[in-house]
Formats: sequence, C-alpha cells, structure tokens
Amino acid sequence: MKQSIIKQMIVATALGCAIMFIWGAFSHMVLLIGVGFTALPNEDKVIETLKSSIPEQGLYFFPGKDFRKKYAPEEESAFAKKFKFGPVGILVYRPVGGNPLSLDKLITQLLSEFIAVFVAAFITSLILGSYWKRVFVVTLLGGLACVAVSTIYWNWYEFPTPFFLAQLIDITVGFFLAGLIIAKIVPQPNFKNEIIVSK
Repeated sequence: MKQSIIKQMIVATALGCAIMFIWGAFSHMVLLIGVGFTALPNEDKVIETLKSSIPEQGLYFFPGKDFRKKYAPEEESAFAKKFKFGPVGILVYRPVGGNPLSLDKLITQLLSEFIAVFVAAFITSLILGSYWKRVFVVTLLGGLACVAVSTIYWNWYEFPTPFFLAQLIDITVGFFLAGLIIAKIVPQPNFKNEIIVSK
C-alpha cells in the first residue's frame, strides 16, 4: 500500500472517528438518552441487600449455575425448574462507585471507535464503485457489527427491545456519518496493474 494512501486512510479514520464520537455523545445524552432503561424499584433497599450480599465486582447470573461444571440429573432439574418459574436475570455489579463519564472510559471508547473506523476505511479502500455505494457498505458494516453482538444480548439475555433498537440506530447512523467522510477521502483501488487470474 502506497504511503499516500496510508496517509489518506489515517486522515479519513481520524475525521470519521471524531464524527462518530460526537454523534455517539449526542445520541446517548440527547436523542436516545435512557432508552431501554428502567429505574430500580425500592433502590435503597435493594442496594443495601447487594452491599451485604455481593462483596466482589462481577457479572452475575441468576438462578446461579457454574456452566463449566457437570451436575447430577436432579441438580440440573432443580436449576431448570428455577429458571422456568423465575425470576431470571443478569446483574453487572461493582461495589465501589465512580465517575460515569471518567476520562479512561472516554479514551477507551475513542480508541475502540478509531479501530472500528480504520477497519471500515481499509475495507472501503478495496471497493471499486460510486461514492454512495461505498458509503452504503460502511453503513452495512455498522449494522452488521451491532446485529452480530447486540442480538445475543437481546435474544439470550432478554435485554429490552427498545434498548436493542437504540443500539442499532446509534451504531448504524454513526457508521453512516463516518462513511460520508471515508468514502470521500479514501481512494478507490487501482486494478490497472493487477493480474487477474480466472479459471
């Protein structure tokens, strides 16, 4: 890959990442704020129970089961009965509080988006087609990323449908906006000097 193309990809990635980051801030804090979340009833009592019951940070599933362990048939039956009649859920828990908009979280988000946009820019550099065709491909990449991951949480762990749809909108629109920049800056592939081997 020529040095000039690499520079164009880096510029496109930086600008696309910035746009996606700004869009993410807007969608999470204004447009889609709180979609899919519900306030915890009797929060103070529940929190006191959690404090006295769960000492360590972790991802907890109930009814509890060690899925790496082999259980006797009667134990499996007891678990299935608990699961069938509920309640069932997962709990992401941290016993110590913190800043919801901490610098390290913002940096991690920015870095993850930079990597995602760079991959999209690289794929775009391999696509020969019109501007809008390349934008469409980048948008599809965003939708693919969301569906591949978020569907698992929606389907198996029963995350609320509004939460899933909000994630789909957030990520797909973010990639679309980044794609507007990527498709404009990243050059199309040059196949003039390529040797095409056909059967």
